[in-house]
Amino acid sequence: MRIRAFTLLFGALFLSLYAAGQDKSSARFGKISPDDFKTDPYKIDTGTSAVIVADIGSSAFESGNEGFIQVFKQYKRVHILNKNGYDEANVTIYLHVDGQDEERVNNLKAVTYNLENGKVVETRMESKSVFTEKRDKNTILKKFTLPAVKEGAIIEYSYSINSEFPYRLRPWAFQDMEHPVLWSEYEITLPEYFEYIFLSQGYHPFHIKDSENSRKHFSFRVPVTGGYGTASGRSESVSVTPGITRHRWVMKDVEPLKEENFVTTLGNHISYIEFQLAAVRYPNSPVQNIMSTWPKYMENILKADYYGGSLDKNNNFMADEVKALTTSAATEAAKAENIYNYVRDNFTCTDFSNRYTEQSLKTTFTKKNGSVTDINLLLVAMLRQAGLQAAPVLLSTRSHGKVYSLYPIASRFNYSIASVQADGATYHLDATRPYLGFGKLHASCYNGHARMVTPEATALSFEPDSLKEHRVTGIFIAPNEKGELAGHFQQQASYFESYDLRAKVKEKGEESYFKDLAKNFNSEVSVKNGKIDNLKDYKESAIVECDFTLNMDNNTGMVYLHPMFSESMRKNPFKSAIRRYPVEMPAVMDDNYTLSIQLPETYAVEEIPKSTIVKYNDGEGLFQFLVQQTGNMIQLRSRIKLGRANYDPDEYDSLRQFFDVIVKKHAEQIVLKKKS
Repeated sequence: MRIRAFTLLFGALFLSLYAAGQDKSSARFGKISPDDFKTDPYKIDTGTSAVIVADIGSSAFESGNEGFIQVFKQYKRVHILNKNGYDEANVTIYLHVDGQDEERVNNLKAVTYNLENGKVVETRMESKSVFTEKRDKNTILKKFTLPAVKEGAIIEYSYSINSEFPYRLRPWAFQDMEHPVLWSEYEITLPEYFEYIFLSQGYHPFHIKDSENSRKHFSFRVPVTGGYGTASGRSESVSVTPGITRHRWVMKDVEPLKEENFVTTLGNHISYIEFQLAAVRYPNSPVQNIMSTWPKYMENILKADYYGGSLDKNNNFMADEVKALTTSAATEAAKAENIYNYVRDNFTCTDFSNRYTEQSLKTTFTKKNGSVTDINLLLVAMLRQAGLQAAPVLLSTRSHGKVYSLYPIASRFNYSIASVQADGATYHLDATRPYLGFGKLHASCYNGHARMVTPEATALSFEPDSLKEHRVTGIFIAPNEKGELAGHFQQQASYFESYDLRAKVKEKGEESYFKDLAKNFNSEVSVKNGKIDNLKDYKESAIVECDFTLNMDNNTGMVYLHPMFSESMRKNPFKSAIRRYPVEMPAVMDDNYTLSIQLPETYAVEEIPKSTIVKYNDGEGLFQFLVQQTGNMIQLRSRIKLGRANYDPDEYDSLRQFFDVIVKKHAEQIVLKKKS
């Protein structure tokens, strides 16, 4: 059974699931004793630099002046074990702003405790130590650093936030990416008027997950209208007693979620819960549907100035350029490719993570730069100017996180590409990457669900399992006229490997590239006659060739060869014994390597690796390591082939063992001995 990172939970479906044992944290603000400084009770990795003893939050709806307000509270206690944990003393609180309305912090308290001569010494933070920073038009940051922090200190702080935006229910992370969490708790209390979608993810089990229904009294002062709907200047008291539901989640002894190889972003896997308001149901009033549908969301942003509002205008400023690019093109695909190449080669991306446009199409066209969405929407407009059927596509890159496919949650997106119909085929284009060929997307775009920005809001999927990365390498070695072992190296790189190669050559030059190649040969070699084919043909994989000479030590009479040379897998990419989240490779791999060695007449084989064939999961993967000697010829073939890019946590052990075999076989040597 596959473990899924996201689950959909509706508030009405929560059952009371009480866990036996401890149901509350013993941590209380200001209640610190010398025993709290002992580290023996912690069931944690001894390498950690801090322990989050308790992190407790709540969100509840209260009576405001004219309606509901949301009150969020947080209390956190951290035991800092050494200097590497000092960052926990730097705290940032994020506050939402909309026009003149902004969230406000109240009752902020922060204290540091140190154990000195067996006594607890406390140092309180002064209010002047809190700084305000405006990050953007919708976000204010409150920052502070706790005082007198030393190794072994305990810090704690608490605060509340009054929010005039009751619909913005705060999310909660139960897990930390650096430190263990002994107790993490979140509680929300919701009036029956608000219908939320609960989005939960992660792999750590809940210690407590329960809900409880009751009622609560709320009173408001609301304005009274005068005749013909005018303001009267008066207000009246209104009271309601809706049903409320309290939801409570607790996790305990939560290990940190540490970064490992082959993961898109840890944000996809951290134990976390967030909320999206679906509807508001006030008594005697029509239902207000807050959560949009995909077609409605696309309809709105297609009209919006910050996205698609200018796509269907005349846009005459680009007409001459488009005409020049397409006049000589014989097919629709040729027109599209000419326009794409022009935008790719003449525009510079200034921001690769931006959901909406930052400037007008005309400004982007004139300045020749802009965000990923600015440039790719300009590409769409130019394709339409040429009479082609083109539309934007919204997606999320791998580092940004997954898109939730059932509901249009705008914050999940951070990237736009273009889609065009030409000669009966569909091409997906990204003009912000300088070495991408027509119809190619960068590997970072292969992150699952995406949506066409059209009235139909057609769903698309860019899965890494659909991305095949095929690499073929061949080496031939034979003695030259000087009695040295000379070889020829040829490699057809995979497509995205070719992309990185082109960037490296552009930055440092071909000479530097071949110097690095020689260093990776795992043997002393001298490289010459290096060349790279298809370097400027971005639709094709690059082909690398060079000649080399092995530097042989003739004094010992022995030659030790690492037969995989630059293509050996020297370390298992899966280091951890246990992994609690999926393996997410960027593409499906198929690496082929062949070696042919013609032995010098004066040498004989002393040692040679044995052949091995290993199948992963009934043929889903294959490792071949085939070695054959015929006379003075040695031939070797290595192939690593996997059928998928993504693997669930319960497949991790077998995948790690599979790569263990590869690393061990690739490390084996061919040993030649000089004949007497």
